[in-house]
Amino acid sequence: MRSSLKHLFFVIFPILLGTLLVVYFTDKIVDQNRNVRDLDADCDCNKNKVPSTPEQTLPVCASDPRDDPKVSPLAKFYSVWYDPPTEKTLAKRELVKILIWTDLWDDQLNKKLPKGTGALCKTRPNCIFSKYRENIHESDAVLFEVSNLQKDYNSSVMPTVRYPHQHWVWFHTECPNFPSINFETYRSVFNWTITYRADSDSSGAWGSLYRTYQRLKVEGVDPYPNKDYTVGKKKLAVWFISKCNTQANRVAYATELVKHMHVDVFGRCGKTVCAKWNVTCMPGIIRQYKFYLAFENMKCKEYLTEKFWRNALANDVIPVVLGANRSDYERLAPPHSYIHVDDFKSPEELADFLKKLGEDKDQYNAYFKWKTTPPKNMPLEEGGWCNLCRKLLERCPTKRKLYTDLRRWFEGEHLSMCDPLENVKFQKLRFVDDHFQAAT
Repeated sequence: MRSSLKHLFFVIFPILLGTLLVVYFTDKIVDQNRNVRDLDADCDCNKNKVPSTPEQTLPVCASDPRDDPKVSPLAKFYSVWYDPPTEKTLAKRELVKILIWTDLWDDQLNKKLPKGTGALCKTRPNCIFSKYRENIHESDAVLFEVSNLQKDYNSSVMPTVRYPHQHWVWFHTECPNFPSINFETYRSVFNWTITYRADSDSSGAWGSLYRTYQRLKVEGVDPYPNKDYTVGKKKLAVWFISKCNTQANRVAYATELVKHMHVDVFGRCGKTVCAKWNVTCMPGIIRQYKFYLAFENMKCKEYLTEKFWRNALANDVIPVVLGANRSDYERLAPPHSYIHVDDFKSPEELADFLKKLGEDKDQYNAYFKWKTTPPKNMPLEEGGWCNLCRKLLERCPTKRKLYTDLRRWFEGEHLSMCDPLENVKFQKLRFVDDHFQAAT
């Protein structure tokens, strides 16, 4: 009997023990799974996982050759990397928002954005701009105008939080002659740039072929001989200029030019009857002349400003240009629409050419044939606001960029973006009685 009970014990006990162990570990696993689910309820633990649905596939992000220092030497002044794709970066962008972090344009924005937010690009109504800083958390880009920045980086006047999905954009349309910030203190602050140069992340050019021919579509073109562009132009050359000094290349050239031809000078440097930025009176004055001196304040790569696009071309006057190299004008400006000073051996030779051209009606009108022959495959350049909208809507969602040395990218590694100023003592000038003299 005792032997039978002992045998039964050794048979039943292992079975009971095994059952208890199975129950114990099953409960343990259930508890662990419950804890994982509870944790998921408190955080978005799947935010870095790529959705498995076939609709949410990563857009093709082709590498830009300009990001390779072997192709573009300027690429060594910024860093580029690609973040892992997330559900947010893969989502289709139906709307982008831009915060303007500057009060410099308040007067203009109050007119264009009476409610403080809205579209500034008519062709892209799904691009919303805002001047309210409290909207920063939902903004895809934050725009910083350079002249409205502190000279040295000051965190107290910058956004308190930097969201990883945002692009901080440095906006500057002047040339490197106007360094209003200490670049060293702004290292690794900005993701994108808007400048007048084509290699900026988004174009801030003062004008373009695309915009010029779009304007002509609206205005209409009546080509020569139906329209004679010499009619009503009884004077030779005009120049609006506000900054005159002995170190400026343009003033040094003009000082010799006015010895051989008559030029009427307006602005703070000359006659003050119409201020340089007065768009009400300027066209009426400029249209009385055959030539406009579109002399830029610096000779810089691709630096074509309103002097060329607005003051001259838009007023049907031939621009005489000094600034960027001729190759830049050939690429960026309408063909045979300008006269470049580099094509002449001296200011005297240029003066002789202008005086003869001004008397030859056929040759003069030939400088306006460009209006009826738009180039093919013009780059899409719609203006600063629209360009930024398009850039944000079309950007690679995982690409990130950071300017580690903004100064050398902007000025060139060896100040190569601009020609040096005249190597003479600085002195302010005024144009009086057909010549420049020291300003009082």
